[in-house]
Amino acid sequence: MTLVPMPTSRLARYRGLSPHAPIHVSPLQLGGTSIEDKREQFNGLGSMNKESSFKLLDAFYEAGGNFIDTANG
Repeated sequence: MTLVPMPTSRLARYRGLSPHAPIHVSPLQLGGTSIEDKREQFNGLGSMNKESSFKLLDAFYEAGGNFIDTANG
């Protein structure tokens, strides 16, 4: 019997994306709309420079997150 380690955070409590897909994702996804500096005039949510974007992505990953919404539009 293999024991699964306890998650390090609530964000690391992965669940199946679909009953038919063997992919496990964090319970919350990170929206990537404002993680850029090119679309501030379009999305109205502000923008981030490259350094701030990487800090956010690193913090999300280190907390256990692995699900990022990268849709454009």
